[in-house]
Amino acid sequence: MPAVTHRRTGKGTMSGTQFLERPGGTLAYSVAGAGPLVICSPGVGDLRSTFTDLARLLVAGGLQVATVELRGHGESSTDWPSYTESDVADDLLALSKELDDRPAVLLGSNFSGQAAVMAAAKAPDSVAGIVLSRAFVKGTPYNPMARAMTSLAAVPGLGRTLWMSHWPTLFATKPANFEQRRHELADSLTGPGRFEPVREMLKSDHIAEQALPDATCPALVVIGDRDPDCPDPAAEAVATADRLGGPATVLVVPDAGHYPHAEDPERVALTVVAFVRDLVQAH
Repeated sequence: MPAVTHRRTGKGTMSGTQFLERPGGTLAYSVAGAGPLVICSPGVGDLRSTFTDLARLLVAGGLQVATVELRGHGESSTDWPSYTESDVADDLLALSKELDDRPAVLLGSNFSGQAAVMAAAKAPDSVAGIVLSRAFVKGTPYNPMARAMTSLAAVPGLGRTLWMSHWPTLFATKPANFEQRRHELADSLTGPGRFEPVREMLKSDHIAEQALPDATCPALVVIGDRDPDCPDPAAEAVATADRLGGPATVLVVPDAGHYPHAEDPERVALTVVAFVRDLVQAH
């Protein structure tokens, strides 16, 4: 079993934004806590603030937590040469190496969950475990509206407006900071080139499904039972767990939609802390 890092920062709250230089751009991230390292990365068209409540609870549970923006999103730079799942997998591995030379747990929402699978398959000695918070491992969403949104988002001038109207529908239970996050997200997508990374990720080839058998580290698959993007969320999560190459467990979050880590952070945090502690004890 790969070791989980125990780098200490002495910080109890998220630090100010730091930056990691990568080929083609700069990634924005924050770090808090002390203990085994968990790197949290959001889904396409979202910000690392999706993990605000979860990160606080994970830190309180004795973990060190890094939250990182996707390339082209939030405070990360724009104009990257490409925006694929494989690119994001490399970004996560690079941040893990920057923070410590021992393996970390990668917690990815949506697109970043797919990237976490690829990172585990690419570099098994660098990933102690993965947590997939509603990560699509199939090529396209089931929901016809989501499929239409994905196609229309590629139309110049329409993407940002359509995404900001679609994003709220993905929640079954809106978190307390929902309005604040909605304004932050809208602001982050305003301006020339700011929606281009979202568009590129939405239309990119989704190849993480092919990497599932090669991701052999322990995994936790998290899904909301009211996720609007698939007809049977629990069955989808079990199917993902079954195809992973290592031991995997499933957490179905009641009354949660596409972002279970934000809609019920207490339940998800308890399970993630236990998952990471099990990794440490196994090692």
